[in-house]
Amino acid sequence: MSKTDLVQAPALVQAVLRALSAEGPLAREDDAYLERGGQLAMAAAVAQAIEDRGTLVVEAGTGVGKTFAYLVPVLLAGRRTLVSTATKNLQDQLFYRDLPRLTEALGIPVTTALLKGRASYLCPYRMERARTEATFADRLAIRALSRIETWAQSTVSGDLSELEGLDERSEVIPLVTSTRENCLGSECPKFSVCPVMKARRE
Repeated sequence: MSKTDLVQAPALVQAVLRALSAEGPLAREDDAYLERGGQLAMAAAVAQAIEDRGTLVVEAGTGVGKTFAYLVPVLLAGRRTLVSTATKNLQDQLFYRDLPRLTEALGIPVTTALLKGRASYLCPYRMERARTEATFADRLAIRALSRIETWAQSTVSGDLSELEGLDERSEVIPLVTSTRENCLGSECPKFSVCPVMKARRE
């Protein structure tokens, strides 16, 4: 983008390009920060789509800096936004690493909430039922249920990924999580402490 084009660009596009430039706040926070042409182009396109209230589909290769290219315009726009990721690992990276880093560097106070799929959260009602009704063929499953019950007493979020060492393929997980089909919703005796409902409220 030429200097003439930049002057004529909407304010959001200008702010985004300044933030991601070699002289911007991200570069000041990180000595290893590099300005990337592909990232600037993508970020400008995202900012323009936000300005136009339009739709944008972007494809970019590895190393472009896609995460910052879409998060910086969203943060600077100051609008409520939903960011969906392909994997839980990327979701955790955004929530725990990238968003805090960006909001601090940009000096933007932002309220964020992490919402994963229903199968990521403990269902207290189903856990209670598993304890009394389930039969397990091996000791590993019994041990896993016991660990989940102990952890459940102290977790704030109910996100099973917090429980280190729990095999995500464990036969216990479907017994202590809910699906849309088996969730009792507001009829559940544990509704007031349901981690899924709590995450949605946030």
